[in-house]
Amino acid sequence: MQSDGRGKQRPTQPDCSGHSACLSEVAEQRVQAGVDSEQTGKQARLASARAHLRLIQAEGSIDVLRTTLSQLTGVPVNSLGTAPDSVPSLPEVPKSGDPAKAQESSPAVLFAQQHAIAQSFRARGEHRSLWPSVDFATQYAVLAKFNNWTQFFPNNVFERNNATVGVVIRFPFFNPSQHAHAQVADAEAIRANKEVEATKNQVSQQELKLRRSVEQLQAAQQVSELEYEIAQSNVEAVDIRIKSGTATVNEGEQARTELYAKYNALQDANFELLRARVNLLRMTGELESWVDRAK
Repeated sequence: MQSDGRGKQRPTQPDCSGHSACLSEVAEQRVQAGVDSEQTGKQARLASARAHLRLIQAEGSIDVLRTTLSQLTGVPVNSLGTAPDSVPSLPEVPKSGDPAKAQESSPAVLFAQQHAIAQSFRARGEHRSLWPSVDFATQYAVLAKFNNWTQFFPNNVFERNNATVGVVIRFPFFNPSQHAHAQVADAEAIRANKEVEATKNQVSQQELKLRRSVEQLQAAQQVSELEYEIAQSNVEAVDIRIKSGTATVNEGEQARTELYAKYNALQDANFELLRARVNLLRMTGELESWVDRAK
C-alpha cells in the first residue's frame, strides 16, 4: 500500500509491464511443447488482447482530455503536465443532504423562477389593461404672415394664435377579448409557478439519487479493494507453493492475471466514485469552492 498524498492509503500498482505479452509467449511455448492445452494458449492471448485494449482506451482518453484542456486554456498540448499533489482532497459526503442548496445552485430552477416572474408580470399587465384610461392632448399653433394669408382671408376666418384640446376616455373592462387575454395570462402564470415546484422536486430527486449513488460506489470501491487484497494474498500463497513444488507455473500466472484484473476493477471503481463525488459537488454548488482550495 502507498499513500496518495491526502492521508489515505491506496493499493500499490502491480508491475505488469510486458506481462501480458510475456504470458502469451510463454503459454504459446508451453502449448507447442505439449505441456498445456490449446485452450490455455487461447486464454493467454485473450488476456494479452484485453490488456492491450485497456491500454489503448486509456491513451485515447488521455489524448482527448489533454486536447480539451489545451483548447480551453490556450496552452500547447505538449506543455501540459499533471501534478497530483496540487489536487485538494474532496470533502466528505454528509449522510443527510441539503436539497435547498442544490435547488439554489441549479440553472434549471433559476430559469424556471425567472420564467415564472416574467409570466406574473405579463398577467399583471394584462389585468391593468382592463383599467379605464384617459388620454389628454393639446396643440398650440402660431400662423406665420410671410405668405400673406391675411390678404386672402381678410374677415378673420383664421386666428393667428390658435389652440386645440382633445380628450379620449376608454373603458376596456367592457372588452371581452381583453378579459380572455387576462385569463390566459393568469393560467400561464399558474403553470409557470407549478413548473418551478416540479423543477425543484426534480432537482431534489436528482440530488438524492446522486448522493445514494456515491454511497453505493463507496461500498463498491471497498469491495474492489478487498478483492484486490485477496488477489495479492493469493499470488503470494501461490508463489510459496511454486517454490515448494506443490503448484505449477501456470497456476502462478493465472493468479497474477487475476491480480491485474482486480487492480483494474479497483481503478475503475475509484474513478467512478471520484466522478460521482465531483458531480455531487457541482450539483450542490460546492465545486467552485473546492477548486479555489487548489489555488
